[in-house]
Amino acid sequence: MAIAIQLVSSHPLLIRAVSGVMSHLKDFPVRTLPPATSEADAMRHGNSPRLFLLDACSLHTDLGPLAGRCRALAPGSKFLGLLPPGDDRHAEKIRLFTWGIDGFVELHKAWQRELPQAIRSILKGQLWVPPEVLLAFVKQAKALLDAQLLHGHFLTAREGEILQLLMRRLTNKEISSALDISERTVKFHVSNILGKLQLADRRGLSVESLTFKQTSSEA
Repeated sequence: MAIAIQLVSSHPLLIRAVSGVMSHLKDFPVRTLPPATSEADAMRHGNSPRLFLLDACSLHTDLGPLAGRCRALAPGSKFLGLLPPGDDRHAEKIRLFTWGIDGFVELHKAWQRELPQAIRSILKGQLWVPPEVLLAFVKQAKALLDAQLLHGHFLTAREGEILQLLMRRLTNKEISSALDISERTVKFHVSNILGKLQLADRRGLSVESLTFKQTSSEA
């Protein structure tokens, strides 16, 4: 069964417009759930994984923690942030990306043409994120982890892949699915990564936590 798609928005015009876009996705197997006007409303549809379309303009809440709570209740879900247009969204996209949001569509004049492409990409297991955001995330992660890595240790290529997913708050099951390896193998690599980085648990792998540790060590 195809993963369901659910819009979370309290804006009537956006709900109508997204419904119109979804009605034209004839060439792609999609199942849409009724739009939800709030987080609580969305969770009334059970804990099955879905692609959440999160409207930053009307929800009046931080999309990062919202995605985290939705993922906890509906493991395996994907997230597409619908953001207001603006040239200052770069840092915000990086921050939301570290919360596990898989793509962004700014609500500019052409957003209705971009949205179907973003949905198709994410449902195929890909990201819909500007290249500069991905590059900034990788550079930031590398700089922070170079400071944390035990002397004489290094991460293997596979550990590096898993580490980036861990830093985006993905669960072992989600990492297993993304990399097509068993959860047992993921758990083994996670244990090695935490040992090499001198961390007690995966909570220390958030960009915010690593930034704090680096700042403290420099004080």
